[in-house]
Amino acid sequence: KQWYQRRVRGMSQIDAYESTRLSLLDVAMDKMRIGNKKGMIHRIFLCSKLTSGLDKKDKKALGSIIDKFLKHCQNQLSQEPPSGIMLIYNQHALFCLESSQEIIMLFMQEIVTNLCTQLLECKVLSFTENVPTRLFQHGWADVTMPVRPLEQKHETSDSISQVIINLIKQTVSLSEYVNHNVPKVNYRARCETMVTSQTQLITSEEIVEYIANDRSLFGTSEYVDKYTKPLDVVLDQELIWPLEVRLFPYM
Repeated sequence: KQWYQRRVRGMSQIDAYESTRLSLLDVAMDKMRIGNKKGMIHRIFLCSKLTSGLDKKDKKALGSIIDKFLKHCQNQLSQEPPSGIMLIYNQHALFCLESSQEIIMLFMQEIVTNLCTQLLECKVLSFTENVPTRLFQHGWADVTMPVRPLEQKHETSDSISQVIINLIKQTVSLSEYVNHNVPKVNYRARCETMVTSQTQLITSEEIVEYIANDRSLFGTSEYVDKYTKPLDVVLDQELIWPLEVRLFPYM
């Protein structure tokens, strides 16, 4: 009887411990509730080539189309509003988008289906899940860069991964300057003025071109295909002939 009581007492202690222990999901959800977030925020970096012949008016229209699409997604899904920046160069574009997984995937699908004639060979540079804070805290902005001819091609001995890391670091520096020095009122217009005065914070188009020409990076169509295609796992025993016959399936 004493042994049974000790065993029941030990089981109750284990149950109490298990009921109070938090999982990583519980911790993430608690942080979201503290920060008044509707869901987890993810961040993606993209770059692409632009179709030839786009003038400043066409680039403004492209930025407006993307802005309206992101607002529509946010209104339909009622999730975390998108934030980030789109830098539209002479022949290329660079994106940093922060939002929910659903809105990011809808944006990728929009690039593949409807924007593929304007955004060519779009590449995925980086994807970060469940970021604690946004880089661009004032919202989304599309910025058309001043037109200038491309200089000589970017050459480096660094790997493509290191080049992308340096680009992300420079974008982080840009976001810090924007958050502290660009007011939220008339945000986009002030961002366009800022890029002309703070050129050291902007990644040069030569570097964006170098990354866009790399063939080892995932394109948006490949990324969407990987995300939406069902996972088909082939077990080792399925590659063996004749197939193993189990006389006792429960063993």
